[in-house]
Amino acid sequence: TETLTCKDIATTATGPDSELFYASVSYRCQDLLPPPIQTGFNRKCTADGPTFEYTCYELSEGTQFITFMSEVESAIRNAGMNCTDDKDPFYFYQYTRTEGTFYINSVVSYSENVSVGNLFNDTAGLDKVFATTGTLYSIYKTKPLTAAPTPAPTTSSSHNPIAASKNWLTMFVAVSLHYSVMYSLLF
Repeated sequence: TETLTCKDIATTATGPDSELFYASVSYRCQDLLPPPIQTGFNRKCTADGPTFEYTCYELSEGTQFITFMSEVESAIRNAGMNCTDDKDPFYFYQYTRTEGTFYINSVVSYSENVSVGNLFNDTAGLDKVFATTGTLYSIYKTKPLTAAPTPAPTTSSSHNPIAASKNWLTMFVAVSLHYSVMYSLLF
């Protein structure tokens, strides 16, 4: 098994011209008008094996959300979050799963699938536990096979409930991606 190595990083930017397209937490309207206020991720984990590359981004346990909340409070104070659907804005906690697969025919080609979702319901106020345990940006890429497949990356368990939740979410995404890739290679 490969080791998942994690380190704190500067908060990532999000959006079409950024390293990561999707945010971790956003303060938004259902119809996305006006545009959401978003924050990225501040922790990066990687594992590299002979048949895969795995990278995920998460929010560290001690994240304070100071810049993000300052932007939200400024928008509220200046009436900048008046939803066009006449509903109240809310906090949305998102995970993103990107799966990339190499196909070997007469040439090597690469295909990528992205899925997004949320583990927790939206909230009227920021829930830091939801934000730090229910958001993840996961990127799993297979490499052209040259040997037998190896298991997905593993992490050590933790007695800390927030860290344990993150380990569970990371492993759930990694294992589901691994089996999805293996299934696509078989069929």
